[in-house]
Order: sequence, then C-alpha cells, then structure tokens
Amino acid sequence: MYARIGDKDAALVHFEKLFDKTGILAIKIDIVLAIIRIALFFDDKILARHNIARASTLVDSGGDWDRRNRLKAYQGLHLLTIRAHNLAAPLLLDSLSTFTSNELCPYSSLVVYATLAGTVSLPRRDFKSKVVDAPEIRAIFGADSDTDRLLALSGVPSAGTGGEDEEMAGDDSTKKDKDATATPKPTAVNLTALASGSASAEAQAQAEPKYDFKPLSTLINALYTGQYSAFFRALSTVETEYLSQDRYLYEHTRWYVREMRLKAYTQLLASYRVVSLASMAASFGVSVEWLDKDLAPFIASQRLQATIDRVQGVVSTVRGEGKGRQYNDVVRQGDQLITKLQKYGQVVRLRGSERS
Repeated sequence: MYARIGDKDAALVHFEKLFDKTGILAIKIDIVLAIIRIALFFDDKILARHNIARASTLVDSGGDWDRRNRLKAYQGLHLLTIRAHNLAAPLLLDSLSTFTSNELCPYSSLVVYATLAGTVSLPRRDFKSKVVDAPEIRAIFGADSDTDRLLALSGVPSAGTGGEDEEMAGDDSTKKDKDATATPKPTAVNLTALASGSASAEAQAQAEPKYDFKPLSTLINALYTGQYSAFFRALSTVETEYLSQDRYLYEHTRWYVREMRLKAYTQLLASYRVVSLASMAASFGVSVEWLDKDLAPFIASQRLQATIDRVQGVVSTVRGEGKGRQYNDVVRQGDQLITKLQKYGQVVRLRGSERS
C-alpha cells in the first residue's frame, strides 16, 4: 500500500519487516525485487545496486529458474540507468526469449532497451547475430501493423515475418516443396510466457504501449549495412521518440547519441586509410563544416584514431597506434615493476644486516 502511494520510506520499512518474518526463499526474493522496483522508480541507484546484489545472493542460494530469469531484467535495467550498456546488453538480450517481468516494464520497452544497449556496445559480429538477426527483435520489428505486433507478442504462430507464407504453404503442396529447400524466414517468437497471474498473453499484449519501431529498425539496419545518411536520420528520430521520452534513458540522451555517432565514424574510417571530408560528409548527409566540428573532439580525446587535414580536405586514419600504445604501456609497467623490486631488495638487505 505504501509503495502504491509513493511513500518510499514507509514502504521500505514494512518490506524489511516482512523480509525478516518470512522464511520462504521465494517470497524473500520477491520482496527484494519489489524493493529494487522502488529504487528504480525513485532513481535511487545505490539502493538498487545494494538490493540487486542481495537478490543475486538469494537466487544463488537456491532460487528457482523464474526468479533467476526475472533478476536478469532487473540487473539489465539498473545497468542502463548507470550507463553500463556493455554489461546491460547481454542480460537484456538474454531476457527477450523468456521475459516474465511484466511488473518491471512492458515487453515492448524491453525490446527497445535491449536493442539500444546492444547497438551501442556490441562489436560488429555480435551486433549482427544478437541484434540485427535476433528472432525476438525481428518478430517485433517486422510487424507491419498493430495487429501483427499483437500477434507476435501473444505468440500466435502466424504472426510476424514469414507467418503468412507458412499458412499458404499448408494449402499448396508445390509451394510447400519449394519453400522446404529455401532459406527459412524468421517466424514469430512464442511469448506465451509473457502472461503472468490470471491475465492471458493476448490481454497483456493488448496492454503493451504502442511504439513505432520503424526508426529503431532503420537505425540498426542502416548502421550494419553502412547507409550512414539513413542512420543519422533514424538516430535523430530515436533521440526524440525514444531516448528523450523514456524515464530511464532521458538523462543519457546526449551521451548515447554521441557514442552512436562515434561508432558510425569508426566503422566508416576502418575501411579507408584516407578519405575526403566532402565524401565523408556526403555519406552522412551533413555539411563539411559540421562534420569537421563533430570529429574534432573525438580525435582530440584519442577516441578516434585519425587526423584532419583541412588544407587538403581529407581525414587520415592512424594505423598501428593501438599496438604502439600497448608497447609503451608494457615498457612503463615493466619499469615500475623493476623499481619496486629494487626497493624490495634494499629492504630485505637492510633487515638481513640488522639481524646479523
């Protein structure tokens, strides 16, 4: 009751009393998960971190599969709020196929969180397999209408890309034989586990927030295929329709957009040793002046291994500097180790002379 009216302190006190009086492990885990939801609601990151560690300990001591799986979504969402997308992405992506934490967020929101976290943090190979080609994400992004999306969420076999083909194949044996040799299209993911309690999967799918997933779908596909002009346009739409509107992501909007621009610049420059500013600006659909101004902070902070020659109007990538930096680090650490060993040897000799 106190949690429903927003009385944080009273709710925490009563949850702790209930936790102490409860001997059943499953109920203890549910109480800690409820405390984590309160922490996320009030943006109390320290409280959330403490209770996530607490819940992990309880789950490891004998928690069931359902609560272990639900905790992944809680951990992933908390990591998003502290800007640890590289740690949040694996947890959120793993939660897509077995999501049951409807009390935390809708499934559509989890798809958005997992996609955004994976896009900004995963390397290209993992990005392709876990985000671009992920069947759970494609089932939602491939829906052409709200009806198809609801069918995908409720686990109806005919929903999503390829569903209509499978139904028609049942009536036409010739087409069925032809489709059997073709590459299978991704079908809808069975998300009947989405339902919890007395609500059915279809009822919960109807209650899902209505997202326009086209900008997000365009974002990931344009980034992977190198269509950088479309990527920039989709990124601006994602910024206004997703990032700035979400209670967990809005404070990280500028950081996320900046990191996505850096990811696109790095991907393009990896294919060239020298590229003209005009050509690069045309690829991204921006002016040369804007591109020069945007690249400068990344290069100055050494996050983008390149140099800009405004006289020649080119961007030159710097090759091999990563290995050079590693070599310098090894030499520096070796010198520090030798210095420590010399000091240790002096101390040992001094103590030996004192004993003698």
